[in-house]
Amino acid sequence: QNGMALIMLGASGVHIGKYIMQACAGCLGNEMGRCNVCNVGICPKGITSQNEKLFRRLDPDDVAQRVADTFSSIKTEMKKIMAPLGRSQSLPIGMSDALGIDDADAAKRLGIKYAC
Repeated sequence: QNGMALIMLGASGVHIGKYIMQACAGCLGNEMGRCNVCNVGICPKGITSQNEKLFRRLDPDDVAQRVADTFSSIKTEMKKIMAPLGRSQSLPIGMSDALGIDDADAAKRLGIKYAC
């Protein structure tokens, strides 16, 4: 929801790499930061590691399926947000979409002001 609101307010895109690493691959970092070993190659989950002992902890097929499921759910959530606004996913989303929402439920869901 926050990402969609940012895009509708004019952002060119949103970064979800950290979310994907945490939700899909089991990264030990949290919302305040990371576990600080990504850059040294000793990731305990094997995500950023080249060490075979550590890399074996990661099941690439399982992670790939979870990434696909995550993007599928993001697409579904986008549809839920855009449908009340009368928009489809085939159209570009931009600032004009957040300027004058006359649907109170959609405004509340996106966390932007309701324009009556």
